[in-house]
Amino acid sequence: MTSFPPVNPFRGITGLFRQERERWLLWAPVGMGVGLVVYFNLPFEPPLWALAATPIVMLATWLLRRRWTLLLITGALLTFMLGFNAAQIETHLDYTPMLDREMGPVAVTGRLMFTEVMPNGVRLTLKDPEIGHLPPGKTPVKLRLKLNNKTFADIPPAGSLINLWAQVGPFSEPVEPHANDFRWQSYFRHLGGLGWSYSRIELMDVQPPATSWRDNFSLMFERARNILAQHVYARLSGDVAAMTAARLNGEQTAISQPVIEAMRIAGLAHLLSTSGFHVTIMGLLVYFPLRALLALIPWIALRYPIKKWAACGAIISATAYTLLVGSQAATLRSMLMTGIAMLAIIVDRRSAPMRLVILSAALVMMIAPDAVVGPSFQMSFAAVFCLIAFNERAWGWTAGHFESVMPEWASSFGRHIWVIIRTSLIATAATTPFAVYHFQTFSFYGFVANTLAIPLTSFWVMPCILMAYITVPFGLDGWFIDGAGAGIAVTIKIAEQVASWPYSIIYLPAMSSFVLVMTVFGGLWLCLWKRRWRYLGLVPIAMAAFYPLYAPQPDFMVAPDGKEWAARLDDGRLAVSNLDHDAFAVEQWRQRLGNIPTVDVYELAPSENQLRCDDAGCIYHHGKYTIAMPILESATLEDCEKADIIVAPFLVRDCRAATVIDEPEFWHHGAHAIYFTRDKMRVEYVRERRGERPWSVGWGYRRED
Repeated sequence: MTSFPPVNPFRGITGLFRQERERWLLWAPVGMGVGLVVYFNLPFEPPLWALAATPIVMLATWLLRRRWTLLLITGALLTFMLGFNAAQIETHLDYTPMLDREMGPVAVTGRLMFTEVMPNGVRLTLKDPEIGHLPPGKTPVKLRLKLNNKTFADIPPAGSLINLWAQVGPFSEPVEPHANDFRWQSYFRHLGGLGWSYSRIELMDVQPPATSWRDNFSLMFERARNILAQHVYARLSGDVAAMTAARLNGEQTAISQPVIEAMRIAGLAHLLSTSGFHVTIMGLLVYFPLRALLALIPWIALRYPIKKWAACGAIISATAYTLLVGSQAATLRSMLMTGIAMLAIIVDRRSAPMRLVILSAALVMMIAPDAVVGPSFQMSFAAVFCLIAFNERAWGWTAGHFESVMPEWASSFGRHIWVIIRTSLIATAATTPFAVYHFQTFSFYGFVANTLAIPLTSFWVMPCILMAYITVPFGLDGWFIDGAGAGIAVTIKIAEQVASWPYSIIYLPAMSSFVLVMTVFGGLWLCLWKRRWRYLGLVPIAMAAFYPLYAPQPDFMVAPDGKEWAARLDDGRLAVSNLDHDAFAVEQWRQRLGNIPTVDVYELAPSENQLRCDDAGCIYHHGKYTIAMPILESATLEDCEKADIIVAPFLVRDCRAATVIDEPEFWHHGAHAIYFTRDKMRVEYVRERRGERPWSVGWGYRRED
């Protein structure tokens, strides 16, 4: 009998992998991103000695550099530890105490750092505040206050030391274990609390002594933002003024909710705030005109490297614009990409687009690790990354031989239109998974709105913004502000028109983190490799696309204080205990369930058997389980005899129910979510999922104790 040699099933995969050797380095930021995500999702704060892992793994990578299999393992571990340690360092450098209870009214004194105009007032950010008798060790670095009865003209200049009476407290906790954590987001902005005030602002010192060069640097740009805002509001009004000001100084808080909703539905939400797209345009609007202008002067063009001079101008322009409008993840990414590309021109090197976006991603992860888990970073990099990956394939703009029989002007126009359409389609496809994950929405006509609005912004609005910057010292910026406002008014009209179309937005239930990871891995596999095995990345993407069919959704949710709850009914509605008590929590629940209709429990029809309420409380049935929500403590005894689960905002004693969620439970665990799967029940808690981290409720107090 003939014997066959054993076959290694992994040899083919190993061969393909080795053929892609030149693409291995492109996966380095992926390892860093994994390290960042793992750190931020730990239920505990890792010890500082974990920082020693990076140099140890780096040394191992160097020693094993000649054995490619071990080199890959240590290299992947090294990128993981770089991301993990970068996040750990940022957390400790950005440490700020977080308020964990309501206080006030109390006297608040602090240095005014930022003033943001809102539709119904202003919002102030105070640095190094003094809050009543709160000890300095428990006082946040920054405090945000909203004043509904004030206008921009009523606020002292930036840098002033002010005093006022305010009601202050902590940022709200997540209303559901997987919902937005505003405390986490605020921690990395050094914001430890928020509040509101109706009192008079007392100006204590217009120019108090500077605390650091960073404060002076920030205040310099804040004063410039205020001047630009004043110029805009002197000539324009309403949402046109608010959006024009957002283009000039990065503050979009004054935009009204109807316009925000229309822009979101139309898929133009990225034009509300300053995105990486605007930073790139600002750099190019300086590079090309400056180079052309210098070329018109023969004495300079023949003696000096005008291309490099123009590149330096573009770097300065992109950097200054980023600092002026705020260095968010998207703007920081675009500034870095623009800077690296222009630096390549200066040193006479060609910049590879894919390596450019990968390098900028790695730099952003090291500079601002917390941005990686936010929508701005994810959507910005996804759009640029996919555009570069697909453009590497060198697609033609038409099929067949139409181009040979068309006039040159028609062929050129068609190519430009196709580039715009293709760019919109690719960017929409790339950002859709992240939009669904973070916002539970999909803009069906987003590519149409972007096809119309992006050229308008690129060739009309942003040139006017640039000219406004140049002419504002001479008092000639008014014409250009009017021009930018006219272009923005057209953009708003486009958004409102597209938003009015049928099925303009599709609401979807919340996507789990596992589904997003599958999608991202499939997209990376598809875009980073060059050979045909890259199409295997379509498999996890296709599996993730059907997540609404298998992803579990909570059936019963309770707010952090236990005073608001919501139950899903079999007919698809969300029954809420009180629609007016906590509108924010209700909106969050509704959004995460796919924008399902809501109804107050006391407005249910008498024939509704799944959920019944009376003056003593409510009873909810789901399969074999019964949940009782008593209002009166006297009703608890009877509910404990009949229900499987008791949910009450007060202490429940001596209860026979299998699960009791009462006041102590809310104090220790925060918001609750209950899942019913066939005959099984699962309860998730917010604070268990978050763990004990510096941004957790009471973390600083426990650490001192």
